[in-house]
Amino acid sequence: MNLNIKAIKTIHLIKIIIFLGSLTYVSYGITDRSFIYLLWMSLAIAFVSYYLLYMDTDIHYKVLTKSSLLARFLLLFSFPILSDDVYRFIWDGQLLHQGINPFGNKPSDFIRNPAPWVDTFLFNNMNSPDYFSVYPPVNQLAFFLSAIPGKESLMTSIVILRSFILLFDIGNIILIKKLLKHYQKDERLVFLYALNPLVIIEFTGNLHFEAVMIFFTLLFVWMLLKNRWILAAISLALAICSKLLPIIFIPLLIKKVGLKKTIFIGLITGFVCLLLFLPFLHTEKLWMNFRESLNLYYGKFEFNGSFYQLFRTIGWEIYNYNPIAKTSKLLIALTLAGFIITYIKSKNLLEGIFWLIFIYNILGAIVHPWYILFLVALSPFVKWRFGVVWSLLICLSYYTYSTRPYQESMVLVMIEYGLLMVFLIYEVWNPSKTQKLKTTL
Repeated sequence: MNLNIKAIKTIHLIKIIIFLGSLTYVSYGITDRSFIYLLWMSLAIAFVSYYLLYMDTDIHYKVLTKSSLLARFLLLFSFPILSDDVYRFIWDGQLLHQGINPFGNKPSDFIRNPAPWVDTFLFNNMNSPDYFSVYPPVNQLAFFLSAIPGKESLMTSIVILRSFILLFDIGNIILIKKLLKHYQKDERLVFLYALNPLVIIEFTGNLHFEAVMIFFTLLFVWMLLKNRWILAAISLALAICSKLLPIIFIPLLIKKVGLKKTIFIGLITGFVCLLLFLPFLHTEKLWMNFRESLNLYYGKFEFNGSFYQLFRTIGWEIYNYNPIAKTSKLLIALTLAGFIITYIKSKNLLEGIFWLIFIYNILGAIVHPWYILFLVALSPFVKWRFGVVWSLLICLSYYTYSTRPYQESMVLVMIEYGLLMVFLIYEVWNPSKTQKLKTTL
């Protein structure tokens, strides 16, 4: 018997070591985004071990919790190779240290006759030198902190940013546990998020602030459950000031708390957002700059879109060019229609948020891997697991990063979304199968 217990513990340890090792290799061993096959192989190993760890109910809850935290801390000193956003983050922080508004000047404005403080390395590596910043106030605070070490202290700045995001990601795990306990669900469901390889790599590893947005959104829900309306409104405002997207959650409150309380929460949320944005956007010109960058982002860029790719292909056949402006308007109309249906049909707040995020991404022209991780954070509270499956399939989109210049593979996009739709349809239209999945994955 003792030998069997020892063998089982050894197997558990091997699974954990493989899980941690694969994530560590992705973060430290792959030094260039062109190594796409090594990246895919490492991620595949990470996801298989993630599945095996989650499914093994014999592994103690505390062991999995410690493993999820260790996986994050192991990445503390890694360099984010799967995203170049970090250069703009620190650039904005350096501007703030110089008393310069990042919404008032483009990076290219400073490079013609650079002042001594200008970090040309950051400029040469950023992906948006000719655009005003689009990052809201909460992000700007983190950027300011990251720039404290000063010019030519890139790794130190990265560690500061990572520590900021890491704290919020740990907060996400804590809040998911609290919410699961409140809803009387199995607390092991937290590991759908806590152990998810893409969550760890994109948030802790590649420094994406969706982790902060998720935290404040979950805190908003928690405060609502406690009937603390003002704190709920402040939390929602902070979520919006991390990324603008959570503003679409407000109409869901009508079914949850009624129209009067929704208006009350909405007014407080708007007031707090105004206070936080005001130091950055206090003139009409600054607002116009911010709007210009948002319009450029949503009207010009494209990455890993599903229906967008389909409409673009049809557009090429009809117009003989990429009608992105017309396509974007059509997608916005479809997205709004999907939102309205969700507002009417959603059974509870978390389920409503889940479907709003899904509709936003499935109809988006830009769907980076970290965009869909909100679905993973909400998966413990819904009966569907296609959000978790998507976190694996979307790794195919890393192929685009491996090409110079960037070139998407339509075959891989079709595989990603084709398999996602098959799994989604399987879950949504097979209630008995869905219930089984709910209790396993």
